[in-house]
Amino acid sequence: MAGYVFYPVPAQLAEVVEAIWHADFPDAGGARSMVLPVVSPIICFHYRCAPLLRIQSLGSEQRLIDPGRYRVTGLNPGTARLQASGPVGGVMVRLRPEGAARLRGVSVRELAEAAFALSDVFAPTEMSRVDERLLEADNADARVGIVKQFLLDRLGERQTDDLVARAARCLRRQPSLPVRELAMQLDVSERHLSRRFRDALGASPKRFARIARINAVLRSARGGDDWADVAVACGFSDQAHMINDFTAMIGMPPDKLFGTTSLALDRKPRLSPHESDFFNTFVAEMPTQG
Repeated sequence: MAGYVFYPVPAQLAEVVEAIWHADFPDAGGARSMVLPVVSPIICFHYRCAPLLRIQSLGSEQRLIDPGRYRVTGLNPGTARLQASGPVGGVMVRLRPEGAARLRGVSVRELAEAAFALSDVFAPTEMSRVDERLLEADNADARVGIVKQFLLDRLGERQTDDLVARAARCLRRQPSLPVRELAMQLDVSERHLSRRFRDALGASPKRFARIARINAVLRSARGGDDWADVAVACGFSDQAHMINDFTAMIGMPPDKLFGTTSLALDRKPRLSPHESDFFNTFVAEMPTQG
């Protein structure tokens, strides 16, 4: 079935993976999408993907990109627009930033604000075999199973910095928490925390928290909450503060984003946790009228 289908994360991967979903858009030619800011690394295992036209979020530059070179992305503070030239299909994996380092070959710090081919992160020969298996698979369940096994095979004993992991989890739950207060809770100096955090995740705690708070806005809004309630829940002083910060990062106020997009940004109550968190990858825009 065309669209997005979410799959349960195996217990063995729960500390590393937040969500796994299958995406299938056989008629995506000409469809436009937005990639929104996110603190979590994303791995895209495409089994088919036509070249994409990337429209830079700032300025008017437009260029074709090879999707094979944009399959692993890290912490992303910006917004990009893409336009597909043909069918798009793949298995997408969102990693936990505090646990992603347990995957052999993954460095969250090096992935920050960057995108790589899978063969730049994992062994090219391994990725070639995975590509072949994904192409041979005849349904979504089989493709997701291949990706889950790939991830399980790459689980290592390496652990992330425990201090950074605790800080990242805390900031994702409470992105409005001042870094100074967070450092006090963790019984370290603010300077020490900032250095360890940047060394591990490639961003300062403040920058990480700002993106996490915008993610919280999107998550709360997707559940159908009133904008004023969303602002309070996400720790903004008022609705105007939320709108200003959101617009500065996304490029438009939240009501406009939700009013001009479809698929991943429907506002409806009682979303599952995975659905409410699904806001950053391939958010399809409505076609321009006229």
